[in-house]
Amino acid sequence: MTKDLYTIGETAGLLGVSAQTLRFYDRKGILSPVYTDPTTGYRYYSYKQFHIIDRIKYLQGFGLALEDIYSIISDGTVDKLLPFLYKQKENLAEEAKAIEDRIKDIEWYINYFKYFEDGENDMYLYRLHQEKRYVLKVQCYSSDELSDMEIRLAAAKSMPEYARLPYRRLYGYKIDFDSLLDGKFRPYSYFIYMRKEPGFAAEHFDILPEGDYICFRTPILKESWQTDILKNYFRDTQRPKLVLALEFEDNLVDWSDAMYEVQILI
Repeated sequence: MTKDLYTIGETAGLLGVSAQTLRFYDRKGILSPVYTDPTTGYRYYSYKQFHIIDRIKYLQGFGLALEDIYSIISDGTVDKLLPFLYKQKENLAEEAKAIEDRIKDIEWYINYFKYFEDGENDMYLYRLHQEKRYVLKVQCYSSDELSDMEIRLAAAKSMPEYARLPYRRLYGYKIDFDSLLDGKFRPYSYFIYMRKEPGFAAEHFDILPEGDYICFRTPILKESWQTDILKNYFRDTQRPKLVLALEFEDNLVDWSDAMYEVQILI
Protein backbone atom coordinates (compact mmCIF):
# COMPACT_ATOMS: atom_id res chain seq x y z
CA MET A 1 0.00 0.00 0.00
CA THR A 2 1.26 3.44 -0.91
CA LYS A 3 2.30 5.49 2.09
CA ASP A 4 1.80 9.21 2.47
CA LEU A 5 5.40 9.91 3.42
CA TYR A 6 8.74 8.24 2.80
CA THR A 7 11.95 8.89 4.68
CA ILE A 8 14.93 10.24 2.80
CA GLY A 9 16.54 6.81 3.05
CA GLU A 10 13.48 5.04 1.67
CA THR A 11 13.17 7.58 -1.13
CA ALA A 12 16.83 7.27 -2.02
CA GLY A 13 16.63 3.47 -2.09
CA LEU A 14 13.49 3.36 -4.21
CA LEU A 15 14.74 5.85 -6.81
CA GLY A 16 18.39 4.85 -7.00
CA VAL A 17 19.85 8.09 -5.73
CA SER A 18 21.85 8.83 -2.63
CA ALA A 19 20.48 10.60 0.39
CA GLN A 20 23.31 13.07 -0.08
CA THR A 21 21.98 13.88 -3.56
CA LEU A 22 18.49 14.53 -2.18
CA ARG A 23 19.95 16.83 0.47
CA PHE A 24 21.87 18.63 -2.30
CA TYR A 25 18.64 19.12 -4.30
CA ASP A 26 17.08 20.59 -1.15
CA ARG A 27 20.00 22.98 -0.48
CA LYS A 28 19.92 24.19 -4.09
CA GLY A 29 16.18 24.74 -3.97
CA ILE A 30 15.54 22.31 -6.80
CA LEU A 31 13.31 19.99 -4.78
CA SER A 32 12.60 20.17 -1.06
CA PRO A 33 11.03 17.37 0.97
CA VAL A 34 7.31 17.73 1.44
CA TYR A 35 7.78 17.59 5.21
CA THR A 36 10.68 18.05 7.62
CA ASP A 37 10.21 17.03 11.24
CA PRO A 38 10.86 20.18 13.31
CA THR A 39 12.15 18.14 16.23
CA THR A 40 14.41 15.59 14.53
CA GLY A 41 15.11 17.37 11.25
CA TYR A 42 14.25 14.18 9.38
CA ARG A 43 13.17 14.75 5.80
CA TYR A 44 10.14 13.05 4.26
CA TYR A 45 9.07 12.85 0.65
CA SER A 46 5.68 12.12 -0.85
CA TYR A 47 4.96 9.57 -3.54
CA LYS A 48 3.96 12.46 -5.85
CA GLN A 49 7.53 13.80 -5.67
CA PHE A 50 9.03 10.55 -6.96
CA HIS A 51 8.39 11.36 -10.59
CA ILE A 52 10.01 14.79 -10.12
CA ILE A 53 13.14 13.21 -8.65
CA ASP A 54 13.20 10.71 -11.48
CA ARG A 55 12.88 13.51 -14.04
CA ILE A 56 15.74 15.43 -12.42
CA LYS A 57 17.92 12.31 -12.68
CA TYR A 58 16.89 11.83 -16.30
CA LEU A 59 17.71 15.42 -17.26
CA GLN A 60 21.02 15.22 -15.43
CA GLY A 61 21.75 12.14 -17.52
CA PHE A 62 21.40 14.36 -20.60
CA GLY A 63 24.04 16.64 -19.13
CA LEU A 64 21.74 19.54 -18.27
CA ALA A 65 23.06 21.86 -15.57
CA LEU A 66 21.27 21.83 -12.25
CA GLU A 67 20.44 25.53 -12.52
CA ASP A 68 18.69 24.82 -15.83
CA ILE A 69 16.85 21.86 -14.31
CA TYR A 70 15.74 24.12 -11.45
CA SER A 71 14.33 26.59 -13.99
CA ILE A 72 12.53 23.79 -15.83
CA ILE A 73 11.06 22.17 -12.72
CA SER A 74 10.02 25.53 -11.27
CA ASP A 75 8.12 26.39 -14.45
CA GLY A 76 6.71 22.88 -14.84
CA THR A 77 5.80 23.17 -18.54
CA VAL A 78 6.95 21.31 -21.63
CA ASP A 79 7.39 24.66 -23.39
CA LYS A 80 10.07 25.52 -20.85
CA LEU A 81 11.79 22.13 -21.20
CA LEU A 82 12.05 21.81 -24.97
CA PRO A 83 14.44 24.74 -25.67
CA PHE A 84 16.88 23.29 -23.15
CA LEU A 85 16.68 19.90 -24.83
CA TYR A 86 17.28 21.38 -28.29
CA LYS A 87 20.26 23.35 -26.99
CA GLN A 88 21.75 20.32 -25.24
CA LYS A 89 21.31 18.26 -28.39
CA GLU A 90 23.38 20.86 -30.28
CA ASN A 91 26.02 20.88 -27.54
CA LEU A 92 26.34 17.10 -27.55
CA ALA A 93 26.54 17.00 -31.34
CA GLU A 94 29.46 19.45 -31.17
CA GLU A 95 31.12 17.35 -28.45
CA ALA A 96 30.62 14.18 -30.51
CA LYS A 97 32.22 15.85 -33.53
CA ALA A 98 35.16 16.96 -31.39
CA ILE A 99 35.60 13.42 -30.04
CA GLU A 100 35.38 11.97 -33.55
CA ASP A 101 38.08 14.40 -34.71
CA ARG A 102 40.25 13.49 -31.72
CA ILE A 103 39.92 9.78 -32.50
CA LYS A 104 40.94 10.43 -36.11
CA ASP A 105 43.95 12.43 -34.90
CA ILE A 106 45.00 9.57 -32.61
CA GLU A 107 44.65 7.09 -35.48
CA TRP A 108 46.68 9.42 -37.69
CA TYR A 109 49.42 9.65 -35.04
CA ILE A 110 49.53 5.86 -34.64
CA ASN A 111 50.01 5.55 -38.41
CA TYR A 112 52.67 8.25 -38.31
CA PHE A 113 54.87 6.12 -36.03
CA LYS A 114 54.14 2.93 -37.97
CA TYR A 115 54.69 4.48 -41.40
CA PHE A 116 58.28 3.30 -41.84
CA GLU A 117 57.65 -0.23 -40.53
CA ASP A 118 56.96 -1.42 -44.08
CA GLY A 119 59.43 -0.89 -46.90
CA GLU A 120 63.15 -0.37 -47.13
CA ASN A 121 64.88 2.60 -45.57
CA ASP A 122 67.86 2.46 -47.93
CA MET A 123 68.08 4.86 -50.85
CA TYR A 124 65.65 3.87 -53.56
CA LEU A 125 63.01 5.82 -55.44
CA TYR A 126 59.29 5.18 -55.34
CA ARG A 127 56.18 7.06 -56.42
CA LEU A 128 53.36 8.25 -54.18
CA HIS A 129 50.17 10.14 -54.90
CA GLN A 130 49.44 12.72 -52.22
CA GLU A 131 46.19 14.56 -51.58
CA LYS A 132 46.17 18.28 -50.88
CA ARG A 133 47.73 19.05 -47.49
CA TYR A 134 47.56 22.12 -45.28
CA VAL A 135 50.46 23.41 -43.22
CA LEU A 136 51.51 26.28 -41.00
CA LYS A 137 54.93 27.47 -42.17
CA VAL A 138 57.69 29.94 -41.47
CA GLN A 139 60.55 31.09 -43.64
CA CYS A 140 64.05 29.68 -43.24
CA TYR A 141 67.24 31.63 -43.82
CA SER A 142 70.73 30.50 -44.84
CA SER A 143 72.13 31.69 -41.50
CA ASP A 144 69.59 29.68 -39.47
CA GLU A 145 70.41 26.93 -37.05
CA LEU A 146 67.73 24.26 -36.72
CA SER A 147 66.84 25.77 -33.36
CA ASP A 148 66.08 29.11 -35.03
CA MET A 149 63.53 27.44 -37.30
CA GLU A 150 61.97 25.58 -34.38
CA ILE A 151 61.60 28.72 -32.30
CA ARG A 152 60.21 30.71 -35.22
CA LEU A 153 57.53 28.08 -35.91
CA ALA A 154 56.69 27.73 -32.21
CA ALA A 155 56.16 31.50 -32.04
CA ALA A 156 53.88 31.40 -35.10
CA LYS A 157 51.82 28.55 -33.61
CA SER A 158 51.33 30.60 -30.44
CA MET A 159 49.97 33.66 -32.25
CA PRO A 160 46.31 34.31 -31.30
CA GLU A 161 44.97 33.65 -34.80
CA TYR A 162 46.71 30.26 -34.96
CA ALA A 163 46.78 29.03 -31.36
CA ARG A 164 43.43 27.21 -31.51
CA LEU A 165 43.91 25.61 -34.94
CA PRO A 166 44.03 21.79 -35.01
CA TYR A 167 47.56 20.61 -35.78
CA ARG A 168 48.92 17.19 -36.61
CA ARG A 169 52.42 16.65 -35.34
CA LEU A 170 54.29 16.05 -38.57
CA TYR A 171 57.06 18.54 -39.25
CA GLY A 172 58.70 19.12 -42.57
CA TYR A 173 60.66 21.43 -44.81
CA LYS A 174 60.49 22.80 -48.29
CA ILE A 175 64.01 22.31 -49.56
CA ASP A 176 66.14 23.46 -52.48
CA PHE A 177 66.30 20.92 -55.31
CA ASP A 178 69.75 21.89 -56.62
CA SER A 179 71.22 21.56 -53.14
CA LEU A 180 69.54 18.16 -52.81
CA LEU A 181 71.32 17.00 -55.98
CA ASP A 182 74.60 18.21 -54.46
CA GLY A 183 73.97 16.23 -51.26
CA LYS A 184 73.15 19.30 -49.16
CA PHE A 185 70.14 20.02 -46.98
CA ARG A 186 69.00 23.59 -47.67
CA PRO A 187 65.51 24.41 -46.38
CA TYR A 188 63.69 27.60 -47.29
CA SER A 189 60.55 27.00 -45.19
CA TYR A 190 59.69 24.92 -42.14
CA PHE A 191 56.16 23.73 -41.44
CA ILE A 192 53.81 21.59 -39.39
CA TYR A 193 50.75 19.75 -40.70
CA MET A 194 47.25 21.01 -39.98
CA ARG A 195 44.18 18.81 -39.81
CA LYS A 196 42.22 21.06 -42.14
CA GLU A 197 42.24 24.40 -43.91
CA PRO A 198 41.96 27.23 -41.35
CA GLY A 199 39.09 28.94 -43.17
CA PHE A 200 40.66 32.39 -43.23
CA ALA A 201 43.53 34.13 -44.97
CA ALA A 202 46.70 33.67 -42.96
CA GLU A 203 50.26 34.84 -43.48
CA HIS A 204 51.80 31.56 -42.32
CA PHE A 205 49.30 29.25 -43.99
CA ASP A 206 50.36 27.18 -46.99
CA ILE A 207 48.98 24.39 -49.19
CA LEU A 208 51.03 21.42 -50.37
CA PRO A 209 49.48 20.55 -53.73
CA GLU A 210 47.90 17.26 -54.68
CA GLY A 211 49.93 15.28 -57.16
CA ASP A 212 52.42 12.50 -57.83
CA TYR A 213 55.70 12.64 -55.95
CA ILE A 214 58.95 10.77 -56.45
CA CYS A 215 60.14 9.80 -52.96
CA PHE A 216 63.04 8.35 -51.04
CA ARG A 217 63.93 7.94 -47.38
CA THR A 218 67.01 9.22 -45.64
CA PRO A 219 68.16 10.74 -42.32
CA ILE A 220 68.36 14.03 -44.15
CA LEU A 221 70.17 16.00 -41.43
CA LYS A 222 73.17 13.71 -41.98
CA GLU A 223 73.32 14.68 -45.69
CA SER A 224 74.17 11.12 -46.68
CA TRP A 225 71.86 10.21 -49.57
CA GLN A 226 73.06 8.93 -52.95
CA THR A 227 72.93 11.90 -55.30
CA ASP A 228 73.75 9.93 -58.47
CA ILE A 229 70.40 8.15 -58.34
CA LEU A 230 68.61 11.50 -58.22
CA LYS A 231 70.75 13.07 -60.92
CA ASN A 232 70.15 10.15 -63.24
CA TYR A 233 66.40 10.12 -62.65
CA PHE A 234 65.97 13.86 -63.23
CA ARG A 235 68.57 14.24 -65.98
CA ASP A 236 66.03 14.37 -68.79
CA THR A 237 63.05 15.74 -66.88
CA GLN A 238 61.92 19.25 -66.05
CA ARG A 239 63.32 20.71 -62.85
CA PRO A 240 60.79 20.09 -60.02
CA LYS A 241 59.12 23.13 -58.50
CA LEU A 242 58.55 21.58 -55.08
CA VAL A 243 60.67 19.33 -52.87
CA LEU A 244 59.56 18.35 -49.37
CA ALA A 245 61.37 16.62 -46.53
CA LEU A 246 58.96 15.14 -43.95
CA GLU A 247 60.24 14.06 -40.55
CA PHE A 248 59.26 10.68 -39.07
CA GLU A 249 60.49 10.28 -35.50
CA ASP A 250 61.59 6.88 -34.26
CA ASN A 251 61.78 7.97 -30.61
CA LEU A 252 60.34 10.74 -28.47
CA VAL A 253 63.42 12.56 -27.18
CA ASP A 254 66.04 12.80 -29.95
CA TRP A 255 65.19 13.78 -33.51
CA SER A 256 68.72 14.27 -34.85
CA ASP A 257 68.81 10.77 -36.42
CA ALA A 258 65.17 10.78 -37.53
CA MET A 259 64.31 9.37 -40.93
CA TYR A 260 62.77 11.70 -43.48
CA GLU A 261 60.70 11.02 -46.55
CA VAL A 262 61.79 13.31 -49.35
CA GLN A 263 58.89 14.00 -51.73
CA ILE A 264 59.61 15.57 -55.12
CA LEU A 265 56.57 16.81 -57.02
CA ILE A 266 56.59 15.68 -60.65
